[in-house]
Parts: sequence; C-alpha cells; structure tokens
Amino acid sequence: MSIPLRILLVEDSHDDALLLLHELRRCDYDPVFERVEAPAAMQAALDGQTWDVIIADYSLPRFSAMAALELCKERGIDAPFIIVSGTVGDEKAVAAMKAGAHDFLAKGNLARLGPAIGRELQDVEVRRACKRAEAALQKANEELEAKVAERTRALVHSNLQLRKAIHKLRRLSREDALTGLLNRRMILERATAEWARWRRYVSAFSIMIIDADDFKSINDRYGHLAGDQVLRLIAATIKRSIRAVDLVGRLGGEEFVVVMPETSAEGALAASQNIMSNIRQSRLRTDDFNIHATVSIGIATVSLDDKNFDCVLQRADVALYAAKRQGKDRAVVSACGFPELVVASVN
Repeated sequence: MSIPLRILLVEDSHDDALLLLHELRRCDYDPVFERVEAPAAMQAALDGQTWDVIIADYSLPRFSAMAALELCKERGIDAPFIIVSGTVGDEKAVAAMKAGAHDFLAKGNLARLGPAIGRELQDVEVRRACKRAEAALQKANEELEAKVAERTRALVHSNLQLRKAIHKLRRLSREDALTGLLNRRMILERATAEWARWRRYVSAFSIMIIDADDFKSINDRYGHLAGDQVLRLIAATIKRSIRAVDLVGRLGGEEFVVVMPETSAEGALAASQNIMSNIRQSRLRTDDFNIHATVSIGIATVSLDDKNFDCVLQRADVALYAAKRQGKDRAVVSACGFPELVVASVN
C-alpha cells in the first residue's frame, strides 16, 4: 500500500520534477505535490497547507535552495528539507547541511531519495513527540502552579521529592551504581575532553587502566557478593590514592581508568606504585573469609602520534595486558606512538 506524501518542490524544471516523482512512486510513496520556483510562490504554498517534506534544487533562475531554507527557518517549519541538485561542490553541500538542510543528494543518484525521506520522516516524528511531551509537561506544571495557593504544603513536598528524584537520576547518569565512581560513558567523555585540552595546550597528561587480578577466582571461590565488595574496596582505595585533580571511573567489570592531567609517564608510574601499595595493604575481612586483592596497571602518556583519545586508551590497554603476562601485580608503561611496545615495568 502506497504511503501518502505531501511534497513542496522548489524546482524550475518540469522534467526533473517528473523524474523525482517517478522515483518516489517506485519507493511506494503516493506523492501529492506543488511545484514552486520563486519566493512569493513558496510563501503562498507554505501558507496554504502543511507539507511532509520540502525538496529543493540548489540553484534556480529566480530562487535558490538556501533562500528557500531560510524561509522555512523563519516560519519555524519542522519538515525535512532535502536538496536535490546537479553538480555541486562538497564545500557548498557541507555549508547547506550546516545551515539546516537535512540531506543533500545528487540528481544522478535519486535511488537514495526514498530511503532518505523515510529516515527524515522518522526523525521528524521523534522530534514532534518530544515537543508534545514537553508541551504536556509545561501544561502540567502550569496547572500545578495554579493550585499553589490552596496546596502549598503538598506542592512543597512534591517539589522536594521531584528534586530528589532528579538529583538521583543525574547522579545515576554519571556514576557507576556499584562503586560510586564515574561510569564508563562519563569517564570516557571527561577523558576525551582532557585530550582535546591537551591538543590545544600540549601539556602532558597520562591515563591508567587498572584491572583486578584473578577476579574470576574471587567470584568463584567467595561468591559474587564478595566480589562486589572487593570491587568497591579497590575503587575506594584508588580514589583515595590519587590527587584531587585526577579523575577515576569504572570501565566495566573489574576494569577502572584514571585520567591524570599535567602528568608525565614518570609521574604516572610513581602514582601507580602508590595505588598498588595501598591496594596490597587493603583486605576484605569478614567472619567467613579474608580476601587479599592486587591489581595490574597499564599506563599511557599522550603523544603527538595519537590521532585521538582512543589511541591513548589502546596503548594503555596493551600495556595492561603486558602487565598481566609478566606476572600481574605490576604497572607497565606504553611507549609513546607504539601501541604494541612497552618501555617500563615495575612491581
């Protein structure tokens, strides 16, 4: 069954318009369209009805796609704006996308048009659903505020609970639920920001990936609840062993990452010794068991050879596995620019 589709065509060529409509029918759309080729005609078309999608040629004798896009933005039109044109340079295509166009297709590649429209229509529906939700929320807030005079106490209580819930949700969005450290998304986001700062100022910074040794054996022998306690103990020990300016988060499982601004490889290696020493001295004691944990650490210091933060992370990961292979309970430093080489190993 064909999908109804209301299209506003900004196109001066009747033949090109027919080719475009033929391609849409081939993609199971049933287009109802109006073709315009001047600003006044487009304004009248926008006033006349709501359009599902706007498709524009890049350059017309009396009009242009960029001018049409500006008209849509001025009127707050929330519909996909797709430019379909002949030979246009990449620079103009990028400029059009930055200005607000949703896609840019060549007339010689109309096979992409149907899928592009389907994708953009889905995005529009998501945006509109968000707006409806925001409007509903705003309306609910307004209704709540109208009852403030008679329900002051209840409103204060509700607001307090809401703030607590929002605070909790924000905290959960940043923190790892088990250890209270930054979660994977947040620590990698902060680390990437630190890498971007390094690119601007070129001041040394290092990272550590820390992995609990033989953690599976701890889980198998003492149970997962004890394993969780060990992870919390390691997390707390790492946090108290680093500087206030350093960042620590849980990557997942028994892996942690520490981001150390303004820190050379030598400084990171010294910090790793402090962490390992403190963890060796920390034990999980209960009436039933006494668990002694150790960690292995891979260290990488950012270098000009690193194309992005993932390169630094990869080198630290390689160094970590080298530490595991060398007997665990040790730190290994990766060589700058060589993801599979290590230059120092200390236990």
